[in-house]
Amino acid sequence: AGRHHLAFMPFGAGPRKCIGNNLAEMEGPLVLAYGAQRFDFRLAPGYQPELEVAITLRPKHGMPMSIHPRGA
Repeated sequence: AGRHHLAFMPFGAGPRKCIGNNLAEMEGPLVLAYGAQRFDFRLAPGYQPELEVAITLRPKHGMPMSIHPRGA
């Protein structure tokens, strides 16, 4: 509340929008796919995620995880 509707625009907007936004939006999923193929992401023992409902669903207090090489 009280913020301009473009206050959080990671790549800007309008005529001065970042020229690299398309590359970044393509690169993100590729990096995630690469990581998911090579690593196991494990939720911290005993942690119970809670949902926070906003425009999208997301974990209320984050997701404490550890990363382990696949096959280990």
